Parts: sequence; C-alpha cells; structure tokens
Amino acid sequence: MLRVLFLALILSTTALLATETLAVNKQAQKQKSQQEVKKHISSKQAAKLVQRQYGGKVLKVNKQKNNASYKVKIVRPNGQVISKKVNAKTGKIEKH
Repeated sequence: MLRVLFLALILSTTALLATETLAVNKQAQKQKSQQEVKKHISSKQAAKLVQRQYGGKVLKVNKQKNNASYKVKIVRPNGQVISKKVNAKTGKIEKH
C-alpha cells in the first residue's frame, strides 16, 4: 500500500512538473514571437528618420508590398519634393 502511495506521489509530481515546464516553454515562445515582431520600425519612426536627415514636412508614408521597407515622401523647405526608402528592419535610409 505504501509503495502505491509513493508511486502515486511520484507520478503526480512528475505530471505537475511537466505541465509547468510546458507553460514556461509556451511563455518563452510567445515572448520570442513578440520580440520578432518588434524588430521592424513603425511608419512613424521611418518618417521621423527621413525628416531628421532631410528636413521638411512629411507628405506621405507607404509600406511597400514586400513589407521590407517604407517609402517616405517629404517636401523640403525650398519646395523640393523627395521620396526615400527606409529599410523596415534596420531603419537605414536606402540610397537610390
């Protein structure tokens, strides 16, 4: 009888630890997934990067179809309208 109780105690402890381990792994995967999403800059951040470097007023920001970059259009103080591509992952303004 004592062996049966001891065996039941071991099995229930093992099941509890396994459940807890699964929950911890699931939480870690969720955090990793959220971090991967945050690796891309926002359209507002892209606009600010271009505005800081070139000056002027932001007219339009479009995310490109491949989601790899933003196209930012600004009008400079001298009236010149320019468009720049910003890499969505790195935040670098691409030269073209």
